[in-house]
Amino acid sequence: MQLIVEDDYNLHEIPRTENQQPLLISASINIRNILEVDEKDQIVSMETTLRLYWKDPRIKPKYEALSSYDSRGNYTNLHSSLANTIWMPDIFLDHAKTIRTPTFFSKPASLRVYNDSTIRYSARINFDVACNMDFRNYPADDQSCELKFQSFGLQRSQVHFTWIPNSINVNEHIYLSQFVFRIHAMDSYSTDYYDISYPGLKLQLHLTREIGYHIVQTYIPSTLFLVLGWMGLFINPDSIPGRVGMGTTTLLTQTSMFSSTRAHVPKVSYVTYLDVWMLFCMFFVFSTMVEFISILILIRQKRFKLAKKVQRLTRLTLPCIFMLFNLAYWPNVMYERWTGNHWAHNHIK
Repeated sequence: MQLIVEDDYNLHEIPRTENQQPLLISASINIRNILEVDEKDQIVSMETTLRLYWKDPRIKPKYEALSSYDSRGNYTNLHSSLANTIWMPDIFLDHAKTIRTPTFFSKPASLRVYNDSTIRYSARINFDVACNMDFRNYPADDQSCELKFQSFGLQRSQVHFTWIPNSINVNEHIYLSQFVFRIHAMDSYSTDYYDISYPGLKLQLHLTREIGYHIVQTYIPSTLFLVLGWMGLFINPDSIPGRVGMGTTTLLTQTSMFSSTRAHVPKVSYVTYLDVWMLFCMFFVFSTMVEFISILILIRQKRFKLAKKVQRLTRLTLPCIFMLFNLAYWPNVMYERWTGNHWAHNHIK
């Protein structure tokens, strides 16, 4: 046995503290990987290593067992299965959908006891956690996800959690295809939605979407189809099959593009910036079809001069309307993006 344990030790009792103060439990975390950001299900998958430190004066390592040393002092390594025989914090991950342990033969965890009775428990956990997302500014949106590590049964008067300063280690090789991310350890908190206040820790993940994908895959192609619909105005009205075929094909293609882009986000009741863009493009192409039908009606009524005036007017006004729309659309998109990044810069450092 590598430990000296008091005879009346009870693993169901919280370690005693001076002046009956809440037991301080310090934590650090290593973000090993962000596996996936599932926007449709609003779930983030992560690989982490969580470490907890606390003092239990009822347990001390034997002098001859102090075989290792780090910045905290001398310590002895114990098998992680011995954690079942000592008092452990009852911490859990709030809003977690799935928690996985990447076990090969034994659980990836370690247990240390320092010469000053400090206990460190470290474990590797992978999890899928719910993240409430707001897509109003999509595809120039910023998302903030809170990871809450909370005590299940111990009250605020019994334990106090805190992050160790500068202890949030993030793998610099993590790369997300559509997001730039920042991670920030927030101050400890206590629940305010129960009759009893339970302490915990927060870790905030801030995601800023890279808009380049949608510019190449959505904005540029939809603009080309919009220009193609406008160019149809220069086709002779006598060429009815050509005008109708070009207009309907362009409108159907844009509708299909709109449906494919909406398939990547949840079915939300509000309108996003991308919805505004796609709806405008569809309305633009639809207006070219309305112009063509109006011209045909005027020609059949033998009002040729009015038909030519309407034709010239629409050829000039439609591109002007498109330019005005862009002058109103993109400043709003960039403003929302700048304000989101500005908020993240001030709150996540």
